[in-house]
Amino acid sequence: MKKVILLVAAIALMAGSVNAGPTAYIGLYTDANHSICSQIIPAPYAGFTTWIWVLPSDNGMMCAEFKLVAPAWLLSIGTTVNPAHSVALGAPYDATGVSICFSSCQTEWTWLYQLSQLPTVAGVPDFVTIVERPDAGAYQLANCLPKYPLEPVVILNYLALNQDCETANEDASWGAIKGMYNE
Repeated sequence: MKKVILLVAAIALMAGSVNAGPTAYIGLYTDANHSICSQIIPAPYAGFTTWIWVLPSDNGMMCAEFKLVAPAWLLSIGTTVNPAHSVALGAPYDATGVSICFSSCQTEWTWLYQLSQLPTVAGVPDFVTIVERPDAGAYQLANCLPKYPLEPVVILNYLALNQDCETANEDASWGAIKGMYNE
């Protein structure tokens, strides 16, 4: 029992150090702590906020490109862009998706957008998904290395509506978990 308590204490102390390692991740959440990836909709017009979060790789992040797809009954009625951004072309739900850049390298969890969402129905299971930005043919990041090369980003999770959240495949999830405890 003592060993379990010591292990839990050690993990708790290390939890403050977050690093994705060689892979970047993107996910959709309903909280500022990027921990809740599902939303139960108890009644029509019960609004909520969706956060788009990125955990950059060891190479950091200067820009991100992606597009969101939501069910037709989920309206986006407001968009807040991270105030640290330098330029944003398009918007997450636009037909062409979005490219968002920062003026300085982002090396830790970074939120890109907060979206005010308004469902017109309740109780219908579905997802808000992250897909390729059509003009780019990918969802990707420009990292902070010289000339800002592009790198792939792994989708950590979609936003689950009226159902449990599912994280990315086992390899991606395990890599993210291991990365959270690396220094």
